[in-house]
Amino acid sequence: MSERAKSCYLRSNSDSLTTIYLPDSTPIFIGRSPETNITDTKCSRQQVRLCADYLKHTVSVQQIGIRACGINGFKTQKDIRSIVKHNDYLEILYGKHIYQIEFNPPPKEKNNQKFVRKRSYDSEDDSLSIDTTNSFKMRKIKDECNATIQETINTNDYLKNEQDNEGLNSTASTSKGNSIDNNKTKTIDFWEENKKLLIYTPSNVQNRTKIAAYDMDGTLIKTKSGLVFPKNCNDWQLLFPEVPKKLKQLYEDGYKVVIFTNQGALGIDKVKILDFKIKTERVVQKLGIPIQVFISIGKDIYRKPAPGMWNELVNYKNGGLNIDKSNSFYVGDAAGRRKNWAPGKKKDHSKVDRLMAINIGLLFQTPEEHFLGHKIVPYVLPTFDPKALLKDDNICHPTDAKITSKQQEIIVLIGCPASGKSHFVKLYLNEYDHINRDTLGSWQKCISAMEQSLIQGKRVVIDNTNPDPASRERYIVVAKKYNVPVRCFLMTTSTEHAKHNNKFRELVDSSHAKITDIIINSYMKNYIPPTLEEGFTELVKINFVPRFFSEKDKELYEMYLLEN
Repeated sequence: MSERAKSCYLRSNSDSLTTIYLPDSTPIFIGRSPETNITDTKCSRQQVRLCADYLKHTVSVQQIGIRACGINGFKTQKDIRSIVKHNDYLEILYGKHIYQIEFNPPPKEKNNQKFVRKRSYDSEDDSLSIDTTNSFKMRKIKDECNATIQETINTNDYLKNEQDNEGLNSTASTSKGNSIDNNKTKTIDFWEENKKLLIYTPSNVQNRTKIAAYDMDGTLIKTKSGLVFPKNCNDWQLLFPEVPKKLKQLYEDGYKVVIFTNQGALGIDKVKILDFKIKTERVVQKLGIPIQVFISIGKDIYRKPAPGMWNELVNYKNGGLNIDKSNSFYVGDAAGRRKNWAPGKKKDHSKVDRLMAINIGLLFQTPEEHFLGHKIVPYVLPTFDPKALLKDDNICHPTDAKITSKQQEIIVLIGCPASGKSHFVKLYLNEYDHINRDTLGSWQKCISAMEQSLIQGKRVVIDNTNPDPASRERYIVVAKKYNVPVRCFLMTTSTEHAKHNNKFRELVDSSHAKITDIIINSYMKNYIPPTLEEGFTELVKINFVPRFFSEKDKELYEMYLLEN
């Protein structure tokens, strides 16, 4: 029995028609719509009902519109269901808007299976169709309540027809929906996807210990339009003429070539995933060697400079082979180069490619260095280096300051979001009553909870941002009311450090409320340093020294996580 399909698509040779995904066991209606790009007024908006069966590798086709559809060149009848299979052709209107059925992976062919003859669909021009009047008989095979439409001919005629249409023979998931040549080595290309990552693996990719890794946009290709971002999925060309030759030489030298690309527009539906898949396949085809492609579509561990795509390759997509980092490298254009790094050049839009290479320990080159042999030019790294954080035990300044007191007191923490306040409280002030606005919802509730704790004789820590004297005064007034001393603990975490903490928290704790850079920047803009004159008995500066639940978390924290 054939392996259950993982996906099913309608693909067309026509650039004007979009690729259409058919989910498993879920009826969908296809017709005139923006999704198909069919504008023909003769075509109904619900022209045909389709339902894919991934287990049987079949698609149920039912004409709903008034005008006939076509299956392998034959007209359908309204409300009559037919069954089509992998590589069969479907015409949304008879003779027009032609698609080919594609299951991935395709069903296995049986040795004694009869071949199916179809019209040549290089064009939607009916003049190109093959006259098959006397060469075959059409027969309908009943299958429960459905009908299978096939055209059967002998093997020799089939082979001749395939030779006449050699341009249609390619891999199972090529961008133009081409069919498999049953008389050559069978090849199956695979797409894997979830909400975070797409992976394209051509069938002839070989797992190897040496990796030649590349970014895509601005590294292997550029826009034809000259715009920074492509107008559509056809707006691309090779960056340099030297690119294919270089990649072919590396492939022949024993490298596995892979692409790591950030494509956030796919995750917010600004670009259709199916269209981008077609673009990816065409780029790989143009480059002329098998290339495995990793596409990050979210803002998670897979997005560069985070190491998620690399880890996916190492752990799951290289056949268990250990990668030789010393003989591997990464090439990308987001390299942190300054303005005029070459005459008239703008500064690089980002540093993510260089930072990813640093994170995973690979040699890094820009496209100009790699393909054209240019010299290394100056570049800028982030001001915040997570590996350079203070690692000793002096978390306080002054160093002789006591973190806790045996006497009843109030500690007011000051620090921007993600500066490490709550982390510090959990590690060092876990015996204090923890008052937090994020938990309680308002400063008024914080005051109420604080008073209840003071009445019970407890020590209290106020874990809020408290950026200015007005926000801090509320707690100082209550402290004076109960005649309890109040100290100020000021987090020294820098803006970039806080953003790094925030990103790390997003990557390891999806349940935590997300904080945008705008919130952090706004805090820093409105921040007023505390003074003893506000009523504090002591000011203590706190250096954020992270502690980790695992070595894996520590390793991630010490990587560059911010894109700029």
